[in-house]
Amino acid sequence: MSDLAVQLFAKHDPRTVWTVTEVANYLTQVVHADFPNYFWLCGELVLNEKQSNNPHFYATLRDETGSTIPVVWFNGTARIRQMDLKSGDRVFAYGHLDIYSPRCTLQFMAQKIQRADGEETLTELMRRSLAKLAAEGLTDPSRKKPIPPFPQRIGIVTSPDAAGYRDFLHTCLSRFPRLTFVLAPSKVQGNAAVPELIQAVKMLDEYGKCDLIVVTRGGGSITDLWCFNDESLARTIAAAKTPIITAIGHERDTTLVDYVSALNAITPTIAAEIVTHNLFLATQALESYACRIANAMQWLRQNRRLRLEKALSAQHLTHPLQLVADRKTRLANDELRLYSALPHRAEILRSTLDILWQRLLDRQTSDLEHASAQLKTLQTALRTLDPKGVLKRGYSILLDEQQHAIRQPAEAPAGTKLTALLGRGKLKVTVDE
Repeated sequence: MSDLAVQLFAKHDPRTVWTVTEVANYLTQVVHADFPNYFWLCGELVLNEKQSNNPHFYATLRDETGSTIPVVWFNGTARIRQMDLKSGDRVFAYGHLDIYSPRCTLQFMAQKIQRADGEETLTELMRRSLAKLAAEGLTDPSRKKPIPPFPQRIGIVTSPDAAGYRDFLHTCLSRFPRLTFVLAPSKVQGNAAVPELIQAVKMLDEYGKCDLIVVTRGGGSITDLWCFNDESLARTIAAAKTPIITAIGHERDTTLVDYVSALNAITPTIAAEIVTHNLFLATQALESYACRIANAMQWLRQNRRLRLEKALSAQHLTHPLQLVADRKTRLANDELRLYSALPHRAEILRSTLDILWQRLLDRQTSDLEHASAQLKTLQTALRTLDPKGVLKRGYSILLDEQQHAIRQPAEAPAGTKLTALLGRGKLKVTVDE
């Protein structure tokens, strides 16, 4: 303990109540007294993502153990940009320690920051581990286990006090209340978290009754999430027989285990939505079908009730004998109408038949007279064209021995024997000179 601290505590009365400002002032005096005014500090640079256009530079320095300290460099943003420093770069910072009184936090007030070439940072170690896992095929999507579409029992590796755990449970149960969860509690921050995370993952995997395992925690700084960049933890997740979903931090956060898990869900809430996606859709569909069935049953019940009420008020149910009497009366009336209609109908049919018969006779007579006239006309035409009619008027036809008609003298030279056809009979003649 420094001389200043000894002096302060020597005067301290145990019954005295300190204010926060007094504690901050005390710490400031101790830091200024026990540390050199200016010294070099080495570590990995972790940039503040909300830096924007602030001329003053705010960041964090981290060492290989994960310990961190805030760094402030007034009017240093432009120099950082000139040096093109990024998160994960190892740097040397020159300055002094100070206490920020409003928050009572220790911070390093830098006067100069420069790159420390040749040194390996935690970010570079993580990248090297990722390259090694990728070379062994542990990040290959083809080896990753499929997420079951309808999980019933879900294993959770997280801290019971983590905000991500509460977000995950709330989202899952609000979307599908009948899920079962098995919690394997573990630290989710700091170096001591790694062996607990490995043990929790192995325990749930060996339990064998979980459909899938979710490794999750809420948001935090890069240092808070650094335990999930451990290579041993990544290999444990890759070797698990149960599909594992990682949901660590926020959308901007990516850790080593996200590359080897079956699925990286980005945030605990998104992990819950992925886990319950098909269950949620199935529940909505069932609720919709149940509502439609209920509406249909209600309509059917109302329809049947109306029909029943109408039937119960019907006359044939309330006064059945009256219905029988009415039917008898209607039957008797129909019988009378039938008997009275039959003679009239028969008379109409008979008259129609006589008319049709007379039409048939008239048509037959007309057709016969027409056919007789046509026959006489044809007979006259045939008589006109008959060659024998010419012969009967005194003409004759000369035929040679081949029965060819002679039309000119050259066809019958002297001595030719011919046959002359007459109106009645025929003559044999010989042509003279």
